[in-house]
Amino acid sequence: MIDPKSQAQLNREIVERIKSDRQILDQLRTEIRPLRNSVRRIQPRTVTSISLVGTDGGNNRIEFDPFLMQIIRVVDSSNNEYCLEAISPTTSVLGLSAKHFDANGNPQTPLGEMMAYLGVNQLDKLSSMIRRNDDDRPTSPSWVQVYRELMEYAILFDLIRRMDFGTDTLIVFDGLLRSKVFAGDLFNKYLRGIREGIEAQFQKNRRKIYLVGFAKHSKVLIRYRLAMALEQILTTDYPAYLEIPREIEEKVYVWPEYARGDDQTGVQGEINKFVGGKMLISP
Repeated sequence: MIDPKSQAQLNREIVERIKSDRQILDQLRTEIRPLRNSVRRIQPRTVTSISLVGTDGGNNRIEFDPFLMQIIRVVDSSNNEYCLEAISPTTSVLGLSAKHFDANGNPQTPLGEMMAYLGVNQLDKLSSMIRRNDDDRPTSPSWVQVYRELMEYAILFDLIRRMDFGTDTLIVFDGLLRSKVFAGDLFNKYLRGIREGIEAQFQKNRRKIYLVGFAKHSKVLIRYRLAMALEQILTTDYPAYLEIPREIEEKVYVWPEYARGDDQTGVQGEINKFVGGKMLISP
């Protein structure tokens, strides 16, 4: 516990650091100021909404060493359950891959359907973060979280491409629509399949499907929150949103390709491999 004398010293240290780094805030204000006139009001609309989420692994781990069993469960806002599995870091990756296909290689699950669309039939081909564990090499338990994320994307893929919607529908996905867990350019192919599904829904049923990824935290907002407040951006007394330009995102992320969308290519024409849609923020 910090005593009062130490707190006073710490306050002085913080004030000195803020003064010496003042130019950083000035630069952030300069970068964000041009967006002041880009704030748009959110108008009320009537639409059905579905929220899709994979239940948090931290709350679904069975502490029973040495198995480290984890629950993979994906539900929507109406408590419809789309996936329920129990796996551990030592679960056979080859066996788990085979589970999603029948003996003839036909997909049997939403994850199998997604893999078939992407042209792979093994999890280690779907994600470079999952490797085969049928040898004696140590296996990182983090691949289970990767598998959970892939399952969430597979359920979303299946809903958009297979469900018949009775009304125009907004689908809310838990997290930003960007991912590095897919191998190579498979996430780009995945997004193409999502767009095909949305277009097919309109052609077949005349229903408009809107997809949004929702995140409670954003590195962009963390970096620019104070600058935005000082520049009176998104300080309206009505619901509003702001589209974040790609160049602002690139200043935040360590890897610029994590801010590259289909509307922007890098040097040498590199395609977008990780990002779906555009980033919008709201207070």
